[in-house]
Amino acid sequence: MDVAEQKIEIELPNQAFSFLAKAKEIKPELDSRFHNITGNAHWKLGNYYEAISAYEQSIALDGKQNALLLKIADFYDKERKPALALKFTELYLKNAPTDKARLFRAAILSRRSGKEDVYLSYIRLLESDKSFASEEEALQTSLARNLKLKKWKEAEELSLRYLPFFPRVEGMYETLIIARRGKKSPLLEEAYMFACVAFKEETRYFVRYGVYLQEQERYLEALSMFRRAFYQALKYNVQSDWGEFLFLLRQTYTKLGWVEDALAMDVLVSDIKNKMNLRDQDVQNHLNTYRKNREYLLFGVYWFKDKDAILADEYRKLLRERDEETSEKEFLFVIGPFAVDRMEF
Repeated sequence: MDVAEQKIEIELPNQAFSFLAKAKEIKPELDSRFHNITGNAHWKLGNYYEAISAYEQSIALDGKQNALLLKIADFYDKERKPALALKFTELYLKNAPTDKARLFRAAILSRRSGKEDVYLSYIRLLESDKSFASEEEALQTSLARNLKLKKWKEAEELSLRYLPFFPRVEGMYETLIIARRGKKSPLLEEAYMFACVAFKEETRYFVRYGVYLQEQERYLEALSMFRRAFYQALKYNVQSDWGEFLFLLRQTYTKLGWVEDALAMDVLVSDIKNKMNLRDQDVQNHLNTYRKNREYLLFGVYWFKDKDAILADEYRKLLRERDEETSEKEFLFVIGPFAVDRMEF
């Protein structure tokens, strides 16, 4: 196995496998080191899932490898697999229960995985530490000063350091977003993700995240964010600028070349504006015309859920069928901080 490690170190990972095979012949009972070397060889070759599989076998034999646990957790996080990222983060936290930064990440991953009770328990645990409670005002002043002076690095580091102690203070997230945007950090997207998770029942961070994704010409992902904003607005009766995210939805459909969906948005905007005079028959007629548009189907369920349970169920069924038909094309239930949430009433 020593030779296999050397082959990886000198950038010859392919050659490591033959020496690993010989090691296996000599000692069939494999230990964690064998799996680690196997994983490292795969990682060097860019075979990341094979590497992670080997690392997981290593962890099964020795669960105290904290650096490896975090490597696996971070890999799954980047691969949009929050439940698996949470699993390995929590294994790490068994070994390091006072790591505030990872407790915060566990909270974020819990909510993204649909585990609301677990999320709240992590938030309460973080908030129970009052070490810096008396310094909150001074901290906010310091953050504001760093932003004003365009000291992006200092603002980012300060907000990250104290965010686990103030996980529900909006200014901490706002500072992180502004600082990372100012320094053109590749981690800006993560900052938007944190804010969307922390303020899940609101729309504004989903809209801002969506605009960022539009700027990157990542239109399917932007669509996912604007859809979430629309869903949140309906579900929680949010008093926000509906016109903004409805416009952004239409704009995104246009960018994608989805003409029928763009036309459906025109009708939806008009119907929401005239909601006080909108008749049930009008909604049904528009649903018949745009029965493949997700937003109008969702609006139909919302419109009838307290008026006509049979009709609402019919539109729920159409919505699910529509999602099944288009899930591959639209990357439904893959994209976004709450991809596992089917966005239904």
